[in-house]
Amino acid sequence: MFRSRKGKVVLLGTLMMALLVTGCGGNSGGSTENNKSSESGKTSSSISFLRPSWNNLRPASKDLWMWQEYEKMSGVQVEWEELSDIGEKKNVILTRKQLPDAFYQVDWSNGELLKYGQQGLFLPLEDLIKEHAPNLQKLLDENEDIRKGLTSADGHIYATPYLDPYPEGNRTIRLYINKKWLDNLGMEVPKTTAELEEALNAFVTQDPNGNGVNDEQGWYMPSGSLGWTFEQMMMGSFGIGNGGRKALGNFIYVDDNDEIQLTIASDGYKEVLKYENRMYESGAINKQAFSGVDYDKWTADAAKDTVGAWNWAAPDYIGESVKNDFVPINVLAGPDGDTASLTDSQVAGASSLVITKDAKDPGAILKWVDYFYSEEGSVFGYLGKEGVTYNMEDSNMVYIDEILNYKDGIGLGAFQYVDNVYGGYFPYIELSPEIRAAAGRQEAPVYTDLTEETLPGVTLPDLPATQEEANESSSIVADLGNYVGQMRVEFVTGTKDIDQEWDNYIAQLKKMGSDKYLQIKQEQYKRYKES
Repeated sequence: MFRSRKGKVVLLGTLMMALLVTGCGGNSGGSTENNKSSESGKTSSSISFLRPSWNNLRPASKDLWMWQEYEKMSGVQVEWEELSDIGEKKNVILTRKQLPDAFYQVDWSNGELLKYGQQGLFLPLEDLIKEHAPNLQKLLDENEDIRKGLTSADGHIYATPYLDPYPEGNRTIRLYINKKWLDNLGMEVPKTTAELEEALNAFVTQDPNGNGVNDEQGWYMPSGSLGWTFEQMMMGSFGIGNGGRKALGNFIYVDDNDEIQLTIASDGYKEVLKYENRMYESGAINKQAFSGVDYDKWTADAAKDTVGAWNWAAPDYIGESVKNDFVPINVLAGPDGDTASLTDSQVAGASSLVITKDAKDPGAILKWVDYFYSEEGSVFGYLGKEGVTYNMEDSNMVYIDEILNYKDGIGLGAFQYVDNVYGGYFPYIELSPEIRAAAGRQEAPVYTDLTEETLPGVTLPDLPATQEEANESSSIVADLGNYVGQMRVEFVTGTKDIDQEWDNYIAQLKKMGSDKYLQIKQEQYKRYKES
């Protein structure tokens, strides 16, 4: 069942198994009428979807077992168009004379949803959902966080969501630290930023892998990862992490007065940079944090037992051979005792299914997708069907051997049959971490440091923007992002002294429009709370 914190609002990578579940029932996609279609083996209607291509990893959608099976169940045939690099092509696609009936798993920003919705290219869905999607409507009625997260600035809903109610799943980016090395050095798992610094410095100076070679790295990931993984997690330790991952990704946090502030202009961020700079200079943060290391090199180094710590949502990212060497840390208490996990909104994707003006039967599309907002539909999308893609073992749903023993891992093995395990942002509700772990005959991790107290007090979705706000803020945030990225490199590597240059840095942010951007975000937050 969905979790809601009244007054306190309770992916990522394509290399990990996905996420969640709902407690609400409903059987729109698996109704008696649809089951009759299955018995006849004939489809009663067809719809056209455009989606990203995953055909380099698994069969095309038209050939995937899940969609062939759901066609029998629903009586609806889907004509799939699959494109690579769809993010670069999606706006050009909108100039077509004939649009697909719907965009599936395509990422549209809130500003784009509003823009194209007001232009009439995307249909408003709130009334259609009430009529044709009882499972989704129940979620909107019972959880205001979901409703607010989907509602655009004009009051309309232009898409159905990808939902994840489990912060202990892939909603949270956490730190993974080498437990084997800690044990070899007689050290405990860090609970504070100071203890982490001590551990990482020990990693690079005391030969914890025992090979007699100074080849150990402290915090180490593919180049360019520091700013949006480790740094954002540290914001929670330095008092600027309230708001969650989407907020921090937009350079904002919610202060103690429930007001929006800029992370990148805060005293807390200055202290985060000093912390990173100190560890970079000592070698506790890898010297190639900003260039020179791609994913393949990183995983190869990890397989040689040279990685001390890194950030991600799940351990699989670093590779099967070493993932069990690491233990997760969700929060670290900062110098003033601050803690806030790097957790995303349960509206993990707000544009998973978008219906266009050329849809012949929008109601049929919503009925088709509504099945996946039921518990039965979540299971079908992730696990498939009992006796076909999974079997029951001690009350657990466990993938068949062909999936469990797949040469490239369980996640990709399941992806050869079902769609909702690999890639993310599907229009459905993720299953619980316990169910997902059991599917691979694994135990779900238990996070003792991920509690109500260590979750952000507010976890924001992307805030709804008017068209004017979206137009005004897009260029500002692009300029800010480029500048902050440039200055991160210079501050962390020590090319520029943080204390001496801070006033100039703040002045440049203001010159680029940071005050105006903050004002826009404050207005959006006010609108979000009042919606």
